[in-house]
Amino acid sequence: MRRPVSPPPRRPVVRGFRCAPVAAVVAVLAGCASSSRSTQPAYPAPAPGAPGTPGQPGLPPAPPATDPINRVDFAFLRTEANGILAELVAALPPLQQGRVANIPLIVDDTPGEVNACAACTETGRAAMAVSDGLFDIQAHLARARAHDEIGGTRKVDEYIALIAKHQQPKQPIIRPPAGFFDPALDVNPQKLTRQREVLDEQLAFVLGHELAHHYLGHLPCTGAGNLPIHEVGRVLSSAVPLFNQPNEIAADVSGLNDALTAGARRNGYHFTETGALLTLQFFGGLDQLTPADIVFAFERSHPPPALRVPIVQQTATAWRGTGGRGLPYPWF
Repeated sequence: MRRPVSPPPRRPVVRGFRCAPVAAVVAVLAGCASSSRSTQPAYPAPAPGAPGTPGQPGLPPAPPATDPINRVDFAFLRTEANGILAELVAALPPLQQGRVANIPLIVDDTPGEVNACAACTETGRAAMAVSDGLFDIQAHLARARAHDEIGGTRKVDEYIALIAKHQQPKQPIIRPPAGFFDPALDVNPQKLTRQREVLDEQLAFVLGHELAHHYLGHLPCTGAGNLPIHEVGRVLSSAVPLFNQPNEIAADVSGLNDALTAGARRNGYHFTETGALLTLQFFGGLDQLTPADIVFAFERSHPPPALRVPIVQQTATAWRGTGGRGLPYPWF
């Protein structure tokens, strides 16, 4: 059962949003549309013969799905992300919380864009961004992980292989064909509950990481105050280093500590590192199975998953071993 949180404010949704493809001390908020979008984007059907959305020519129609994760309901996923972000901010110590109070979460609904970042505008306002493409992948990973745990399948590996084989750069995210998931297990109440838990853990890890960049001072702006929609499309003019591994590691550690702390405040299920490791498993699988030009921007902008996995594991172990306090990291 979820811990109740205040309803999040309506967040801007844009098409054309791009986070800088670097592991940045500063991420760039560039090329955004000036108008808000609130409708779910229509993903064009892939070429005939390739896996794709249910109902694609050559595939039998999928049975109707009512679960929002099963059907990849972007409105639900955006709302869930905003709720998780509110929990993450509420779980921070007062000083860090003050730095990111009311920070907006901007959503890019460009089909095929897979990314998340912390960002500043040219006027020094702080923001966070995430794409519907990343939500799409996280929903499928949560669904696949729940299938694997309850049904003894290997759907996570199969989904990663599917994306690695068929995904094309800057194209809509490939959807599993009809029959990929067992229809009977897909509506199992235990499975539906479990996939919601895993989804929330993934969101908490990704958003916790990007939020940490702000309160740890990795960007030259603060999170105080809301971001006016007319600023969403403005470009920040600032030098962006190609890679900053210490900052990325610090964001992983602090972000996961925050996620675990926020999860511990919930009634019922408490967050673990499962969602973080699942996210890294996905991008690590792409590293092994795809050429470099297929890799999503989100992966290019972070350290290799092979480096991040032991950091996540050690951070979670330390958090539990200290009774939820974590280690006394100098940046927190």
